[in-house]
Amino acid sequence: MEDKLVTLAILTYAKAQILKNVLENEGIEAYIHNVNLIQPVISSGVRLRIKESDLPHALQIIESSAWLSEDIIKGKESSSERNKEKRKVLIPIDFSNYSLKACQFGFSFANAINSEVVLLHAYFSPIYVPTIPYGTDNFNFQIEREESVKSMIETVHNELNKLSDTIKKKVESGEFPNIKYTCILRDGIPEEEILRYAKEYNPQIIIMGTRGRSQKDIDLIGSVTAEVIERSKSFVYAIPEHTPLKTM
Repeated sequence: MEDKLVTLAILTYAKAQILKNVLENEGIEAYIHNVNLIQPVISSGVRLRIKESDLPHALQIIESSAWLSEDIIKGKESSSERNKEKRKVLIPIDFSNYSLKACQFGFSFANAINSEVVLLHAYFSPIYVPTIPYGTDNFNFQIEREESVKSMIETVHNELNKLSDTIKKKVESGEFPNIKYTCILRDGIPEEEILRYAKEYNPQIIIMGTRGRSQKDIDLIGSVTAEVIERSKSFVYAIPEHTPLKTM
């Protein structure tokens, strides 16, 4: 009997690529349908399809993943549902030593106040499309840009796996407390996505490194951190990289 394809989710193109990479790394073939061939990077409402026999395994991967963003599949929750949930400690991450130190403080703080941790990573994928006539050169440009975005998403996926492994080892060694955490992926300018999430979900505190991966040693505080401190209505705690941790 033929193993037909079924739709696992209807997502934006960027989110479909993330989920596709996750599934394929677990041995599940996934296909993206209904892509806008002229502007594939900004397609919305694309279908991620898999073989029907792989559906139970795919759902298990999604439900058991420690970092796969809940809003990729489940969508946004209502404000009443968010208010019923346990308050969260928000930790923006960029996979630098600064954000790892923020994780160390954030996990300890969340454990002390019986809260959960949300790790937020924002990646920026330019979607500007020049207004030039459609033709072979333009089509090749679109394909190259699509490959560039796919490569970037794969890099984010690999970095998240590394971070997840690092956190797991630190939990096993007792360096981090064993508490619930999730990771949110958002496509956009980092400071804007951090502020948007804080406005939507009102975390108890935002804990982040003073500088990001791209900052120079002479910078006292990174531009993203400074912007969040200035504009956030939530309390922001900025952690220098070499700050010692005192257990609460």
